[in-house]
Amino acid sequence: MKLAAWLGGLILLALALPFVLPPPSAQRPEAHLPWNIVTDGHGGSSVMGLRLPGSTLADAVQLHGPEHEIALIMDAGRALALEAYLERVQLGFVTGRLILTLAVPDTMLSDLAERVTDASGMRSGARKLTLAAEDQRAALAWPISSVTLIPSASLDMATVQARFGEPARRIDAGEGREHLLYPERGLDILLDPKGRELLQYVAPADFDRLSTPLTAADGSLADPSEPAAGTTN
Repeated sequence: MKLAAWLGGLILLALALPFVLPPPSAQRPEAHLPWNIVTDGHGGSSVMGLRLPGSTLADAVQLHGPEHEIALIMDAGRALALEAYLERVQLGFVTGRLILTLAVPDTMLSDLAERVTDASGMRSGARKLTLAAEDQRAALAWPISSVTLIPSASLDMATVQARFGEPARRIDAGEGREHLLYPERGLDILLDPKGRELLQYVAPADFDRLSTPLTAADGSLADPSEPAAGTTN
């Protein structure tokens, strides 16, 4: 009887532990919070446990969980990008989705497109192409060039300024949306009162690649000798 009671106690303890102990990412709540961006002084940064540049998709999966999807995205202009999606991540006390863009040469993207096994349309008008199984495995070793966080909770200007400070630049994206640019940290925050906010991170050395289309689309920031382009989302 004592043995049965002892075993029963162990079972109850095992069931209770997940609710008593925080998940691994919450045990160090400050480490992975989205506003804790550490720059290295050489054009790189670390955010949410990932180094830009440096970390691979395998690093992200090991850190934030094995559930992920990899797809080749073809936009309306037939430009290709390789992205990985982590549907739910725990970043301290913040939850959300991650979209990781992988750094892959254009020639390799074309090769991947020739081997896709399926394709489907997206609401944006882009097409999502399913990689061959061997290419999905190989993609785990490719480096991450940008990280986009879609937080579960909505953000407003007051919250962003409290967590990230005053942006270096603000760009009107139309329909109430606004880009907040933090070039020294490689961060662009899109506030959208009608949809989900987006936080896009790149290495600070790569920030021009991220921000140039935005600044060219805004009349106050564009070169006055150049015609303004259409608004970029």
